[in-house]
Amino acid sequence: MIRICVKKPLYSYERVVYPNNLIDSKADIIRYMRYTDGEVEGLKYKEKDETLINDLTLSEDELFMLYDKKVRNEIRRADKEDISFVFFNAKEVSKNSDKVKEVINKYYDFCDGINKPELKNNLNQDEFKAFVANENIAISKAEYGDGWVYHIYMYDDKTAMLWFSFSDYRNLEGKNQVAGWANRALHHKDMMAFKELGLEKYEWGGISSSKEPNGIDKFKMNFGGMVTNVYYDFKGNTLKGKILIGLKSLISKREAE
Repeated sequence: MIRICVKKPLYSYERVVYPNNLIDSKADIIRYMRYTDGEVEGLKYKEKDETLINDLTLSEDELFMLYDKKVRNEIRRADKEDISFVFFNAKEVSKNSDKVKEVINKYYDFCDGINKPELKNNLNQDEFKAFVANENIAISKAEYGDGWVYHIYMYDDKTAMLWFSFSDYRNLEGKNQVAGWANRALHHKDMMAFKELGLEKYEWGGISSSKEPNGIDKFKMNFGGMVTNVYYDFKGNTLKGKILIGLKSLISKREAE
C-alpha cells in the first residue's frame, strides 16, 4: 500500500494506491486507487481503468517467453550493443537527492524538447519528493552514447507500477532503433530487478483500450501482460470531505444528463 497526503487550499486528501484495507486518516477526502475487483472490502467501483499486469512470480524464462517474438529479439540485440543499464530501488533513491534532481530536470527538459510543456504536470515536484521520502519510488536508466531512457516507478511490497517513462530518442539522428532496443531491454531488466526485490506484479500504468489499442498500448501489450481492470473510489472522511464528495457526485450526474 502506498500513501501520500496532499494539501489543497480548501481541503486535504490522501491518495492510497494499491490499498488492501480501509485506512484511518485525518484528510478530508481519501482516494483509493488501482485496486482490483473484490480486493478491498467496503469500497465501491466509482471509476475504472484498463491496465496490463505481468506476473513476477513466474520464472525469468517463463516471463521472457510471454513477450512478443520481436520484443525478445530486440532485448537480445540490446545485450550486444554498448548500452549501460542501472536500477535504483526506493532506498537508494531516497538517499540520492542528486539523482532525484537529475530526473526532474531531465523530464522538464524532455517536455520542452517535444514542445509539450503541459506534460510537466505529470511530475509535481512536491508530490514526487514526498513519494521519494516515503521510499515508494524506483528509477531505472538505459544509456547509449549520447542517448538515454528513463523509467520511473511507484511501488510497494507487492506491485510496481510504471508511472512514466521518457527518452531523448527524437533528437538522435540514426539512433532511434538503438533507443527502441534499449527501452525494451530496460523494461525486462526492471521486471527482473523488482522480481529480485520480492514483488509479485509489474503493472504498466494503464492502457487506453485493449480492444482498440493505440501505439503505446500495443507496445505495452507486446510484453504479454494480462489485461486487468483497476478501480478507484472516493471517501469523504470529514464533514467537509463528505460535502465535497456529494457536490462532485451532483455535478457528475448533471454533466451526464
